[in-house]
Amino acid sequence: MNIETSSAVKLFFPNPSLVQVYFEALANSLDAGATDVSVKIEIDGFTAASTLKITITDNGTGFDEESWERFYTIMNPRDTFHKGVGRLVYLRYFDRVHYDSVHSNGAMHRTFLFEHEFEGACDNRPLESARPNRTKLIFTSFNGAKIKSYDDLRPGALKPRIIEQFLPTLYDRHRRGVDFRISLSLETVESKEQKDFTSTEEVITADDLPKFTSVMINATSLDAYRGDVEMLYSVRPGMGQRAQVVIAASIDGRTIPINLLAPGAIPAGYSVTCLFVSDLFDGSADHSRQKLVLPETVKEHELFQVLQRELGSMLSQEVKQIETKNVETKTQFERRFPHLSGLFDDSSVGLIDRDQALEIAQKRFFEAQKEVLQSDELDDETYAKSLELSSRSLTEYVLYREKIIGRMKEMTPDNSEADIHNLIAPRWERFHENGFINDIYRNNAWLLDDKFMSFRTILSEGQMDDVIEAITLQESPIKDEGRPDITMIFSADPAEAPAVDVVVVELKKITDEEKDNQFVINQLLSRARKLAAHCPNIQHIWYYAIIHINLEMEQVLLQYEFVPLFSKGRVFYREFPTRRPNGETVLTPTFVMSLDAVVADAQCRNHTFLEILRAGMRQLDKTPTAESRPSKAAAPAAGNTVPFATSLEN
Repeated sequence: MNIETSSAVKLFFPNPSLVQVYFEALANSLDAGATDVSVKIEIDGFTAASTLKITITDNGTGFDEESWERFYTIMNPRDTFHKGVGRLVYLRYFDRVHYDSVHSNGAMHRTFLFEHEFEGACDNRPLESARPNRTKLIFTSFNGAKIKSYDDLRPGALKPRIIEQFLPTLYDRHRRGVDFRISLSLETVESKEQKDFTSTEEVITADDLPKFTSVMINATSLDAYRGDVEMLYSVRPGMGQRAQVVIAASIDGRTIPINLLAPGAIPAGYSVTCLFVSDLFDGSADHSRQKLVLPETVKEHELFQVLQRELGSMLSQEVKQIETKNVETKTQFERRFPHLSGLFDDSSVGLIDRDQALEIAQKRFFEAQKEVLQSDELDDETYAKSLELSSRSLTEYVLYREKIIGRMKEMTPDNSEADIHNLIAPRWERFHENGFINDIYRNNAWLLDDKFMSFRTILSEGQMDDVIEAITLQESPIKDEGRPDITMIFSADPAEAPAVDVVVVELKKITDEEKDNQFVINQLLSRARKLAAHCPNIQHIWYYAIIHINLEMEQVLLQYEFVPLFSKGRVFYREFPTRRPNGETVLTPTFVMSLDAVVADAQCRNHTFLEILRAGMRQLDKTPTAESRPSKAAAPAAGNTVPFATSLEN
């Protein structure tokens, strides 16, 4: 052979598989007009790879002189349908392939051995009497260490793969009324029942082909002369637990998969086969017949848009579940992600891929924000867009708060005090007013009251002397290592506004232990005296005790003259007078509340905001204009992250 075969095998078949041996041999048989092909697989056992022998026999025209010349000279194809290198894959798996062919209307008999050192020697002699044309290939001397998969040998597994690979050729013969038969048999000495690896046989006939419906697609915008595309499709329900999907182009008599559907786009239990046939695809495959390679005159993304549009239309008609489920998904998106309303891609083919849809919508949101922020002038269009984006950003934040409230609702007696603490404000952290935007998704003091969002400083698990310094902005006169759970300071600079308000929050895990719950109140009053004594600029000290309030604790609070307040849960209030050493009184309003009251009241406030914003987003989505809608960006590349939208899903 006029080529170094071992290098050629690696060049033209970089990702080979044993099944390609069957494909290439069957392709040659079908090209030769064979209507009866036999594939016989013999092996002692699955682990005895060296004993593998494959015999493929067909009744095609055989190796006449023209066929022999093309075989001997590599890369000398007959036409654009053929690559002229397929036989090289034989040598990737077998060191010896014996050819035996009766050709030229049964008058000649050609035999030769195809191997790495093949130089074109053959025996071609006339027959004494005419015999039917026939070609037999015998593959021996398997050169691999092992067989990778049982499916490479089992007829039951090979049958659907062969049908899928040669679907265009077989269906064309069926349409022309040409009968065909491809038999697959396995003979093994050592069976493995648990792997369904036994001596067995399968047959492929026209009865095994899908029952196609044909639709013509006008794609002259892509190629004025070869623009017609025929879409052959078959949709069958009730095909098992998983969807079976084949979306491919018909290229040179074979199917080459094309990626028009996202994973999971077809509901479980459906079999969908869609084959696109067009002169556009002539010769548009790589040498190994595994990848679509379009001519330079045809843009892949433009072609795929046309095909996806028709595929999506067909699926919406044939698989009613898709439309129903997509409506449900869009409704869920509107409910869970109202800030992205109107930004979701409406061109999904099949079932909406939730992750991809969220990623695209969030990407569009980010791109729109970037466009507004980079604008030099706030004209009418940019102003309208900025208002819309502000609404979307606020909705996004309120949605985040819903998630935090949901986490708080899940707290049980098994959760520690630290769990509750970290959800309100992470322990050991300090928050400042100038870092409000950066910390907005970490500081959740709004759970207690929305007015706590406007603070000067928040200390979470800060020492008492640090708290005093943060209040007075001076060095603490005492050393006190006690740690209030959460301390919030509200004021401007004390030099300009000497009076400040301080909020101190103490937390306890959910427990019915009365002494633990009463201790919180005593702890609050003790710390109130220290703050009043060492912080002369304090005007009010507001105390919040978050504990579990059962009926017994409720009676105790009433005995202490706490007053119940209106709430979705249990909240009690009393104002204590805290005296400084000089006799001055600092008012100490004190709230004792149950965790469920914190959650329920926060949820009530937040839900009101959310419903108002949802209504606004729905209205915005119904009345879009070209001027006021954010520009739509392309879907992000694989690996891009969407920090907020994705976190909501999790």
